[in-house]
Amino acid sequence: MGSFFIIRCFLLFSFFFFFNGAFGNTWTRTEMVEMAGYGEQKLSSVIITGSLLCKTSRPHLHSVPIPGATVAIKCQTGSKRRSKWIKAITDELGEFEIDLPSQLHAIPDLENKCFIKPVYVPRHYRCYHTSTNIHKRIKLVSSTNGFRVYTSGKIRLQGHTSRS
Repeated sequence: MGSFFIIRCFLLFSFFFFFNGAFGNTWTRTEMVEMAGYGEQKLSSVIITGSLLCKTSRPHLHSVPIPGATVAIKCQTGSKRRSKWIKAITDELGEFEIDLPSQLHAIPDLENKCFIKPVYVPRHYRCYHTSTNIHKRIKLVSSTNGFRVYTSGKIRLQGHTSRS
């Protein structure tokens, strides 16, 4: 009698789901990804911008852009741990743009947890960059619809003084 009841319940349950479309719905991969909340589409983007300049000793030229230089950002991710250096190369105007990896987007107080520093300057620009004190914090410029933009502003390196 007990097994007859279980089989009857199973048949009613199956009938209900199959004819009401619960198992009849098939979702596409895109729909499944959207329901799960992850996938190919990025949920947020964090971009860091800035420029690298070399101060000159020439009165008519205050600062010149440094193309081809490498700048890097590092963020404190937790207790006593830091992220890896994320690097970018400056363009012909000395400007750079870093797309922060998604695992770093959720760091609270990003402005105080990340800093940018130059790690390589082409020799012919003759700017000091070896000091470990040359690093700059970032500042939030814009935040809209999951897209945040931070800037380091202008990072100015001291140029060599030419002795005559």
